[in-house]
Amino acid sequence: MPEPPEHPVGIEGIEALYRECRQRTGSTRRRREGDLPVIVLVGRRGNGKTAVLKWLRHRGSRRPCAMYDFRDAGAVRPHEVARQIAFGLSQRLHRQPPLYFPRLQLGLLAVAPGLTLDGSDARLAGAQLREALRRDEARGQFADQVSNAVGFLQELNLLPVPGVAFAAGLLLRGRSVLPPRAVWRTGLAWYSRHRQHAPLDALVHLNKLSRSTSPADLAEVDEQLCRAFLADLRAGYRRGRRDRNCTVLLDNVDSPGGRPFLDLLVRLRDTDAQDGLDPDPLVVLATASTIRRVPGVSSAGPGLPRIRQAEAVSYRDWADSRPARPHDSTWRWYPVQLPDLTAAEVSRLGARLAPRLPEATPLVHRLTYGHPWSVHLLHGAVSEIIGQGGGDPELRRILEREVEPQDGAGGTGAPHGAGGTGGAVRLEQHALHHLLQDLGDQQRRALVLCSAAREFDTATDAGLLTRFTEQTQRTLGQEVRSRLWLVDPVPEDAGTRGGRGSGYLLGPAAPHLLSSGPVMHTWLRLLLLGELAGLPDSSPLNWTTAHEQLCGWHRDHDRPVDALYHRLALGGLDEVVEHLSARMWELPGTAAWLYELYAVTAAPMRRPVDPEVSAAERADALARELAPRSFRDSRSLAVLTAALWLAADPRNRLPNAAPELNYTISSMFLELAVTSDARIAGLRHEAARYDVHL
Repeated sequence: MPEPPEHPVGIEGIEALYRECRQRTGSTRRRREGDLPVIVLVGRRGNGKTAVLKWLRHRGSRRPCAMYDFRDAGAVRPHEVARQIAFGLSQRLHRQPPLYFPRLQLGLLAVAPGLTLDGSDARLAGAQLREALRRDEARGQFADQVSNAVGFLQELNLLPVPGVAFAAGLLLRGRSVLPPRAVWRTGLAWYSRHRQHAPLDALVHLNKLSRSTSPADLAEVDEQLCRAFLADLRAGYRRGRRDRNCTVLLDNVDSPGGRPFLDLLVRLRDTDAQDGLDPDPLVVLATASTIRRVPGVSSAGPGLPRIRQAEAVSYRDWADSRPARPHDSTWRWYPVQLPDLTAAEVSRLGARLAPRLPEATPLVHRLTYGHPWSVHLLHGAVSEIIGQGGGDPELRRILEREVEPQDGAGGTGAPHGAGGTGGAVRLEQHALHHLLQDLGDQQRRALVLCSAAREFDTATDAGLLTRFTEQTQRTLGQEVRSRLWLVDPVPEDAGTRGGRGSGYLLGPAAPHLLSSGPVMHTWLRLLLLGELAGLPDSSPLNWTTAHEQLCGWHRDHDRPVDALYHRLALGGLDEVVEHLSARMWELPGTAAWLYELYAVTAAPMRRPVDPEVSAAERADALARELAPRSFRDSRSLAVLTAALWLAADPRNRLPNAAPELNYTISSMFLELAVTSDARIAGLRHEAARYDVHL
């Protein structure tokens, strides 16, 4: 018996929605409305979408449930998808009445390649179909014998099967078998339901359409066979008492073939409702890595799209969002965004790997911001570091650690030591390749340059992308947004530097507030900044030119805080400290001054980590080297600014139990308070946020 999949964390809301939609004896509201949403779980690449589907398949394995992955299926036709789903749903289950698909089976026989029905002779056409049905039954019996030996059929519904040359019986029998006579009688009656001529006319017509090259004719074939599939499902649920709807789990519906099937399903649900038919009993859960091909995602403007968050979803929420007079079918879609992992969830995952691992997992969360695939990757590296007796210096080098890349389908890569193997690459390179494997080479290079900007759109506005093609300039923002790599900005305060508290500086009376436009996901930007830092200065696009251009653009548009942010990224610590020293007396209160202090020191550093030197020692050295005048005249502010600049990178906030930078930051705040009569209370209060003893 296969091992059950690992339970994904943070999906309680999705599981509750799944149970609600499957339940057939639920609220009066559901019985009255009856419709079911097309639930689409959206998330960034590596957010665990496939893992969620596998877990839900495990949870629903005692009722009819099928799973299909569109990733490698190509441009599969909708009726081929219906055939695959029908096979998965037809598996015989303990204490469950079987589902049969005679209407779909007969229709698949009628459109099988190589079969030409004689439309001029109904008797001959009928004989041809009966003979095809008998041959198909023989193939199905042989397939059963083979499956008993190798267990082939149990997982076949997970694999893309091209074409319709496979026998309908092989793909539909599962273990629920109807005699050919029953298939013939039931299927023939359904196909002739709307025709005034001989009962075989509909199947002869379907056979003729299947040999056509006209897109309209082929679309009619898909529609008829998918209607047959839904009719079989309704009939199966009318026959037997069932307490759960059946489920289909569709992975990567943003691949070719995914949307055509779901679009047709939604259209058939609309027309079935207009014809007064009962709603079909099919619960659809799909996944997508891009929202571009997911209807129902709304946006009020150029910012971030509006998608239901996983913790707030329910059947009632979907039903209540249905417009009174729908103008289209988008209300039938229910996009749900999968969450990143919280710090507590990351720690619980780490505790499963090694007893000492939870001590280091805060670093994993601060680096990845809970991106699930990346969390597993870094947990593996941390586990190996601890197993080899490594400490803080090795943890600071974690992104440089070598890993053995696996396939792009989600392998985490196995961490190796410094020697590695022939194919080993740095962990940061492996992670970046995995996250951006769907982007073209020029888009990736453009994205590296965009990482220099605090807000994503600023890179375009400042002209950083003018060296790239017009298509890249036009589509890059669209691609990044649709793949959900843009997020709301994180408040810059003590909470992002290893101290306590977050959001307490939002909206102070500062003259120059930062814009709240979308920013790149922190983990992706960290990896891209590493790529940008590694570009040689001789390159036309490099760290220096990018930050100089952004600094100049912000100055031209009267954004001094943003301009200083990029000056600090270029090493202009002296200029920054002098500005902050003057603003100490100009700004109306401590909160406004702290706002600018944290906003400027959030700047990226070209060489953020030095494993051989403690972060506290490096803060003092940076202040001496980069701000000699300020270090002489205002040492406490120079060292504080350098320490907060270093603390922006979580690798500098080790050891986790008592980060050495916290002591430095707290001490410098206290020293600064002594020389700042008007700011004593506020600066002391801020120093307390970094006190490791509290």
